[in-house]
Amino acid sequence: MKKIIVLAVAALLAVPATSFAQKTTITQMNREKTYQTTSHKVDVWYQGEVNFGYGLDGKVDGENAEYGRVFVETIHGARITKYAFVGLGVGVQYATEWESIAMPIFVDLKGYYPVNEKFAPYVSVDLGYSPVLDEGTTNGFDGGFYASYGIGLNYGKLNFGLGGQHQALNGDFACNSFFIKIGLKF
Repeated sequence: MKKIIVLAVAALLAVPATSFAQKTTITQMNREKTYQTTSHKVDVWYQGEVNFGYGLDGKVDGENAEYGRVFVETIHGARITKYAFVGLGVGVQYATEWESIAMPIFVDLKGYYPVNEKFAPYVSVDLGYSPVLDEGTTNGFDGGFYASYGIGLNYGKLNFGLGGQHQALNGDFACNSFFIKIGLKF
């Protein structure tokens, strides 16, 4: 299992090293990029993010759980026009009370509504799997399905977001909680 996780992280870190071999041109004032191929123009470009955040204590089976956690995540993918993004993400979450470390691996989907060149609100959905790497005091929980949904905004290179997270634990329990994050878009 650890080999698969290491390979997934290595693959995600290699994404920025790949590039389009086409000619890049700036098409509008809002810095949309178009890649010229031999047959047509493609309005798709690379976008990456690094976010830091905190997930508040959540609920496990309807009861309050002390599952507050700090997290860092990186997301890399393709911006499809100025309205849509699809990417892959990986993160690390440390649950302070449970003293456990989880590593969500997910697909990130965003829908943008750009207001001007610098300001773009968005809605976001992340779906994936989150294994627990260091069990700490989780009593044998080994992770499971991971989902995150929320709203946010990009202002220049800054990224702000908030929403809900769902973390399944062994398929028997699930923790649902609220999160807030801030980061950089590049």
